Amino acid sequence: MDSLFILNTSGTALIEKHWCDELSIRRASLVVLPAFVRHLHSVPVLSDVEPVWSSPQDTVCIHIQRGELIYLGVVSHEISPIEVIEFLEGVVQALSEYIGQLSEVTIKENFVTVYELLTEMVDSGSIVTTDTAVLRGLVPVPSLVNRVIENVSGIGIGPDKRPNVNTSSTPWRPQGIRHASNEFFVDIIERIDALVDADGLVVSYDVSGDIGCKSRLSGMPDLVMVLNRPEAMDDVAFHPCVRRRKWDSDRMIGFVPPDGQFKLASYHVAMDTSPRSLPLHVNAKSSRKDHVYTVEILLEPGQCSGRPIEKVSVRVPLPQQAYNIGVQCKAGTHAVNNARSPQVEWNIKSMRPGDRGLRLVIQYYVRSNGSAGKGSLSPTDAPVAEQGVTAAFVEFEVAGYSASSIKVDALRLLRESYKLFKGVRYVTKAGTFQVRF
Repeated sequence: MDSLFILNTSGTALIEKHWCDELSIRRASLVVLPAFVRHLHSVPVLSDVEPVWSSPQDTVCIHIQRGELIYLGVVSHEISPIEVIEFLEGVVQALSEYIGQLSEVTIKENFVTVYELLTEMVDSGSIVTTDTAVLRGLVPVPSLVNRVIENVSGIGIGPDKRPNVNTSSTPWRPQGIRHASNEFFVDIIERIDALVDADGLVVSYDVSGDIGCKSRLSGMPDLVMVLNRPEAMDDVAFHPCVRRRKWDSDRMIGFVPPDGQFKLASYHVAMDTSPRSLPLHVNAKSSRKDHVYTVEILLEPGQCSGRPIEKVSVRVPLPQQAYNIGVQCKAGTHAVNNARSPQVEWNIKSMRPGDRGLRLVIQYYVRSNGSAGKGSLSPTDAPVAEQGVTAAFVEFEVAGYSASSIKVDALRLLRESYKLFKGVRYVTKAGTFQVRF
């Protein structure tokens, strides 16, 4: 890793950290970063930008976008892009736990803490750790008073005594942790990546998930998590606290948890065990009559165990030359966004299992590429595929539903004798969910 930049969506650098020589620093800041920003602006929708981009000067830009911020890593040597993306995800997770909601304002207010964390995460370009349980022993969590002083002076003062680094056999968990109540919460969040044709038939289907945990346990607890369908989990990646031997032999997850929030595991669902059911059915079609292009999208709840489908969002990119855009829908809200490229966004707060026939209709005209007049129309013999809509992108969230049917059967506490309060939550979201016309 040569450099890391945190940008806002306009491409302005809020934070930059370098682990390379002076010449490489100047190259990253003055050549690579401006070229990457131009590449961002060349794509109509930011979320459509590929995460890996070969930049000038024999470097590679690898980025993720989370909310209103873009996290960009610049590398000039051979490294797996997945490793860099996992590191950037770890940066987002660590910053969130240290400073809360991440935004341009909070990053600026906590720039000293951000720089300290990045310094400990990477050493001479080599990724060391993003585990917040380890980082807490190296970088103190900022207090309100310290944050004010640091913002005024620009100097990180930290506490009077810096926390000791844990060198035990469980570096992710220091000794002597005490909590008034002992709680452990599990979030199993799954994402459905799907490609659906215009008739609603599933062309491709994939499910992946994360097991996130929040631990507030005293002492040195040993937990065993039993899942109902461990055989359905493929390509499993565990937190360092997990004893891999127990998983390989018994298909149970045994671990001494870090204190606070952490990702216990991430996994992919084997295709032969996946039910291939969609919580949301989407039918779409595009047509043209004379000079008017029409797009119709129909939404209906699918198989989600009777749960409501929330935060439904349908984004329909339109041709660059589209104008006089009209939208009709009886449910939810819609907006026409012309900031970068014309697109229509349809948002529905919640869909119940009985909701049927939720429809969005878009009509628009298309200017001819060669005509200068504002009201000129595209030639009538132009193919629909050239000026029509080709795809729509769908987002949704279903609480209390597991797309893979993977659930926690039991969570056992060993070593400690106190009563454990525990809870499990299941959420299924749309990953890359695309409908082709």
